[in-house]
Amino acid sequence: MGLDVLEDQYVFIGGVGRSGTSIVRKLLAANHTVAAFPFEYRFIIDPDGIVDYLTASTNNWSPYIADKRLKRLEKLLLGLGRKKKIPHFVGEIIRSSNVFRRYISADAYHGWELEEHFPNYFKHVETLLVELCEFQFSATWAGAESFKVNNIVKYSPPREVSDVYLIFSRFLLSLFHGLLEECGKKILVEDNTWNLLFVDPLSRLFPNSRFIHVYRDPRDVVCSYREQRWMPSDLSQSAIICRDLYLQILNNLSSMSDQKILSVSLEELVNNQKQTVLSLASFCGIDEVEPMLQFPLSNESIGRWKKELTKSELIELEPILKDITERLGYAW
Repeated sequence: MGLDVLEDQYVFIGGVGRSGTSIVRKLLAANHTVAAFPFEYRFIIDPDGIVDYLTASTNNWSPYIADKRLKRLEKLLLGLGRKKKIPHFVGEIIRSSNVFRRYISADAYHGWELEEHFPNYFKHVETLLVELCEFQFSATWAGAESFKVNNIVKYSPPREVSDVYLIFSRFLLSLFHGLLEECGKKILVEDNTWNLLFVDPLSRLFPNSRFIHVYRDPRDVVCSYREQRWMPSDLSQSAIICRDLYLQILNNLSSMSDQKILSVSLEELVNNQKQTVLSLASFCGIDEVEPMLQFPLSNESIGRWKKELTKSELIELEPILKDITERLGYAW
């Protein structure tokens, strides 16, 4: 792995969702040295992705477990690379209908085409899969895929955890370096939802990584949650998820050094843009801040809970959210 790859910088922005991470990502991307995705690429922290594979690799192993694990990873990586025409067409119909999209899921990762964004995406994936699979053979067993003709078992041997991390780190650094090199940037900023739940593996996979925690009044988060199709519409259920996410993220960040993590509230960013931008720029190693200072921000969504939550709803939320709300510095 070349020194130019190791010199790339990675900034992972995270929060509980609906907390302002995409705003910070867009703001940082206003700088000419920063590359950022217009979407979440998902394959590191989603189920069956890289962190999922790494976590499983530290626990139980058998030839069959390894086979299933590797095939799930392969399916996710290849599926994210290029959209399939017929599932995509059906997914478009579902997503274009307010009735259908409420009750029916579109095709998984609808519209994702990572080959359009990562140079040589499939080549990098193929290299990774070859490195993980020592050999494959034709065989069947009780848990093999149903009615599969000539079932193939992919043999991935037991490995030291450090060796597995090294394999995936090489894959990711090479993949992202190609992207940065193509667009002439040195800093990659990304805001995959809930990536701060995985700061330890991300730190090991990306040696030059830093993390920005963007937080917001939990009451505002809950107001936004119940409007999202990926969250419950029930107020208390949304509040429980919000609380648990905050607690887990704060616990993960508590052991990190100040050089690796910066916490910024959405309210602070909106109300004191200049000082917050200077802090963000210094943390990320960005010199030119003027484009970031000119980035448009709005305070329309700040304190929305005061307008949207009734007195009875606040009473319902108090035993769930009060402690974490005050811990984050907001008065109840």
